[in-house]
Amino acid sequence: MRIGLVTDRLPYHTPRRPAAVQGSQLMRNIRKTIWIIVFSFVAILVTGLCTSLHAQQTGVISGMVRSSDKKPVDAATVSLLKIKDSSLIKISVTSKAGIYEFLRLKKGSYLLQVTAVGHSKYLSDPIVLGTDSSRETTADIGLQQLPVVIGGVTVLARKPLVENKIDRTVVNVDASTTNTGLSALEILEKSPGVTVDNDGNVSLKGKQGVVILIDGKQTYLNAKDLANYLRNMPSNQLDQVEIMTQPPAKYDATGNSGVINLVTKKSKNVGFSGTATTSAIIAKYFKNTNSLTFNWRNGKTNFYGNYGYSWWEGFNDIHTNKSLRQDAATPFNRYVEQYTFGRYSDRAHTFRAGVDYFADKKTTLGISVNGTVDKGSFTSVSQANIFDSLHHFVQVNDANSQTRSPQTNLGFNLDLQRKMSGDKELSVDADYIFYNTPGTSYTNNYLYNSDKTPSEEPYLLDGQLPSRIDIYSLRSDYKQSLKGNATLEAGVKSSYVRTDNNAVYTLFDNSLQKWTPDTTISNHFIYKENINAAYLSLRKQIKKLTAQIGLRAEQTVSDGDQTVKKIAFHKNYLQVFPTAYFSYQRNDNNIFGLSYGRRVERPGYQDLNPFQSQLDRYTYDQGNPNLQPQFSHNFELSYNFKGQLNVTANYTVTTDIISGVLLTVKQPGDSNYTTINTSQNLASLKTIGLSVNYSRQITKWWSLNVFGNLYNNHYIGSIDGQAIDLNLTSFNGNFSSQFNFSGGWSGEISGFYNAKSYDGGAVLSYGRGMFSLGGGKKIWKDKAAIKLNLRDPFYLMNYHTDSELDKSHTQAKYVWDNRRIILTLVYRFGRSGNSGPEHKSSAGDEQSRVKSGGGNN
Repeated sequence: MRIGLVTDRLPYHTPRRPAAVQGSQLMRNIRKTIWIIVFSFVAILVTGLCTSLHAQQTGVISGMVRSSDKKPVDAATVSLLKIKDSSLIKISVTSKAGIYEFLRLKKGSYLLQVTAVGHSKYLSDPIVLGTDSSRETTADIGLQQLPVVIGGVTVLARKPLVENKIDRTVVNVDASTTNTGLSALEILEKSPGVTVDNDGNVSLKGKQGVVILIDGKQTYLNAKDLANYLRNMPSNQLDQVEIMTQPPAKYDATGNSGVINLVTKKSKNVGFSGTATTSAIIAKYFKNTNSLTFNWRNGKTNFYGNYGYSWWEGFNDIHTNKSLRQDAATPFNRYVEQYTFGRYSDRAHTFRAGVDYFADKKTTLGISVNGTVDKGSFTSVSQANIFDSLHHFVQVNDANSQTRSPQTNLGFNLDLQRKMSGDKELSVDADYIFYNTPGTSYTNNYLYNSDKTPSEEPYLLDGQLPSRIDIYSLRSDYKQSLKGNATLEAGVKSSYVRTDNNAVYTLFDNSLQKWTPDTTISNHFIYKENINAAYLSLRKQIKKLTAQIGLRAEQTVSDGDQTVKKIAFHKNYLQVFPTAYFSYQRNDNNIFGLSYGRRVERPGYQDLNPFQSQLDRYTYDQGNPNLQPQFSHNFELSYNFKGQLNVTANYTVTTDIISGVLLTVKQPGDSNYTTINTSQNLASLKTIGLSVNYSRQITKWWSLNVFGNLYNNHYIGSIDGQAIDLNLTSFNGNFSSQFNFSGGWSGEISGFYNAKSYDGGAVLSYGRGMFSLGGGKKIWKDKAAIKLNLRDPFYLMNYHTDSELDKSHTQAKYVWDNRRIILTLVYRFGRSGNSGPEHKSSAGDEQSRVKSGGGNN
């Protein structure tokens, strides 16, 4: 039964904006880092001195690979051959600095063979190791760039879609035709082992708590804001997706299930080059994404940048059925059938620009700025039909709501990289990042009886929700190669974050016919957090075995203050996070790995915010300032065959797991129930899983990648006073098959499926999946390409959930604008070639915990 919906708003005044917030207290936290800094560098000195006492017992051949323009060549393959029959002994891949190294070599004569994309093959003269004076040999190598140019564009070899490496999985975004015209979030959805739910929450191999980095930097966004940010980031800005389930001690310890690093496109070729991309996306609502990347290298200076603009429109269709009661001892006495239609709109500008100055061969200074200017809004219309215990229709609540969340984000980075004598490296990164969101919202609710008469006065709520986040971060890393086939890494980091959220709500007083302050939900929350960290890592190779042991210490000092309600908290704790990696290379085809790591997942800044975000009269979101960090112990056993097949068994134990929950309460004097969407700490989660990834070039024109993950999640804990013990074995997988034909034609079919699983505790999501078809053609003498992608042609992708607790049983179905026809044009101009230097911000961990409004797809 449908009652007429009233959508006209009554006049209202704009509430007064909050007073300016006070400046940060960064200096008072600096002294707390002194002991960590002293400890770290004393450890470096002691380890270096002890190791240097041992003379090297075996031979070493090392050096640098440069191109003809004297630049280091990244990812070149260096093969060590026997001079007698040219048989392969070992393989090394050069670092970003062009460095390669072969350790523990027996005396004898060797050859070096070097291959790199865009360069001629190189074969060295004989290298002899025998006498004491020749146990350590430096062989710098110069490669000749290939002069293969068609219409001013250098032809490069095609990268595989997925690369299986011993410590990470790499997805090359441009290698897939069906990746064009998508968002960064949809690229993650297709990546091996990654699952994205309807709210944009990312899981990895069945485990939540993934940290998303962009060029090594955290976004500092909460789950909703991060999802919204990634939805508005065009895929054509991405170069690679790096998936690390067990990051080393160098990385921040946050992220229970690992780290996903989104690497954006950049270049440092001599001269000017760039790429322009535009996509027309035909769906229920038209969408458009655009991006421009450029690079100019002249002498010692390299300028780079990218700009993207997204016009994004879409909808959410949500059907929800609720059965509600006072407690488990009473029967259900309220049933709600609710339909919500939401329309979202985003106009997002993203940009990044920087300059690198190569002072000399060993010193690089860089400065960059990046940011986002986003105008997003979400408007919804809903109707909730309410029934009594006998399923008799008694009331209906009609609501229309709107949330506007314009956001300005700017980040500034300064970095210094210095290579010192004796194969030592030192880097320093400083960051300042801020997010400013002058958000607003309103919700109009009209409750009627079954005979269409008003059940109460209209409930009209207006909110001014300004939010400001400031982040300061400083990091320094040191690396040194030691004798005895060992490498030492150490570093320190200090970050300070201040968030200021002021929710000023006004409620329309129907008797006075004016807007009045709503002091029950208005609040002002200020949160400050200082994290000081130091790490030490030692890597050593013993014949075919490589071992790496690391230890990271993090001190967290945080203060939260609800200034209106006079509620404050203070936390100060120190935690250590050990890591251990063992790799055994039986031969060139078979590599075995074993790793362990302890990690932490801190609550997002907005998850701690106790504000209420009203969705309708009887539904709202609310943060929880009592959330505690969750900790996990992660074990992995892996096997890699020829770089094509990777098999991993993993086991994880997580305590105090943070989970989204639905709470049911009854407000005094109201016969209906209110649903609160919030987060709580459950007791524990145990996950055991087995994943397989197979990636191979079947023929010259056909490549295939298949991933599958079988896992079991076991939740034990309490939700709203109810004990839970949930155990479910699930599966997820994806595939991509690519075809390259003559004449510049290409094609692809890809898809994924996620079986029934629990999403963070008591919410059961049913199986879902889809597939996409795509094709492309190079045009204009290979200077450009046109691509066509048909995403989810049969509209298979939707989201069903079921949550059953003592006080409620909730079933929901979500449908959104997922079936799309995407037409993309890519044009390359100037020179093209290798990637430029990778800038990794010191503020990676903190930035990933900032969240912004979303809830759309």
